[in-house]
Amino acid sequence: MEMATVNLLEEIDSVSKIHILKRDDIDNLMIEMAKRIIICLRIERMSAWLFNPEHTAIISMGEYDLRSHTFKKESVLEAKDFPAYFKALQENKILLAPDIHTDPTTKELSEDYSKPNDIISLMDIPLRIAGELVGVMCFEQAGKKQREFTKEEQTFAFSVSLVFASNLEARARRALQVKLEDVIKEKDLLIKEINHRVKNNFSILISLMRLSKHQGKTVDPKVIFEEYEQRVFSMLKVHDMLYNSKNFTGVNIGDYLFELVNEFRHTHIESAKNIKAELPAIDFILDSKKALHLGLIVTEIFLNYFKYCYLKSKTCNLLITLSEVKKGKILLRMGNDNEGFDFAEKVKADTLGLPLIKDLAEGICEKVNYPTPEKNYYEFEISSN
Repeated sequence: MEMATVNLLEEIDSVSKIHILKRDDIDNLMIEMAKRIIICLRIERMSAWLFNPEHTAIISMGEYDLRSHTFKKESVLEAKDFPAYFKALQENKILLAPDIHTDPTTKELSEDYSKPNDIISLMDIPLRIAGELVGVMCFEQAGKKQREFTKEEQTFAFSVSLVFASNLEARARRALQVKLEDVIKEKDLLIKEINHRVKNNFSILISLMRLSKHQGKTVDPKVIFEEYEQRVFSMLKVHDMLYNSKNFTGVNIGDYLFELVNEFRHTHIESAKNIKAELPAIDFILDSKKALHLGLIVTEIFLNYFKYCYLKSKTCNLLITLSEVKKGKILLRMGNDNEGFDFAEKVKADTLGLPLIKDLAEGICEKVNYPTPEKNYYEFEISSN
């Protein structure tokens, strides 16, 4: 047993490195470790297997055969095919089968595993972490001559399996730690992004209020508050959709416009039937900043429609259509069926809405067409890039 003890100490040192190594390095280490353990126990094969997440199968993370000097992995043994063997793994600390073909717990392995690998005897040690079965380490005798493993050999193999299981646990903990660190970094970035968005939103609101104070012509407080309520909703809905989608960076623009149109209809019930929208289900994600600016544009067009079109003519309709020009590019068309107006001239006037639409549109659109006396429609071509 002196040689076995020396080898055990060497293998403990080798196995202890597993949790800090890359996958290819682990394969090489397992090969070297298996070679020495095989010589020490005077066997031909050694392998290690881990359960899949459902515990319905074991998958080899390494099988080494001294006779052919071959190493393979990813073999699969399913519990439904070997129920007695899987039950024995659950119930025992060690499985000993001098004759694998006749032992009640292993004879199921005979045709599909033992005979193809020319195995006659085995010593299998279930691997457990915190009491939970996670896999099995196998020490196998090949050929025709049966093998009875001594108490000393069993102790040696059991010690190696304990160290191996311990390092599997350390490797799993290290992986979880890395994942946790990544999550923390992601959360930190998200908090910074949220803080940036909140500050940006307040800046936009302050800018709108300043513009309204200097350029707005409406003096009725009720009307002013109603207009700002509409603008704030368009900004709030972006954040609501970002949160609900778990995306945090982009908004499905079709869904966003659908929500805005519904809000227009709810807040101005008298004109709800006059708002005609064609918003097909287009899978088009727009980053949060562009979506926010587009929402403010749509809101301003709606407010202008309500004040200057619907209140003058109850038959005036607001038309909104969304279409995909090509992959990664959409066209949003908005306008009313009343007579057109010269946007280029009107935008020069001392008002809030039209200059705001122009400034926001030119910041996010690849192409913009504004209303003319002949065509009372806005057309915004927007790319997802």
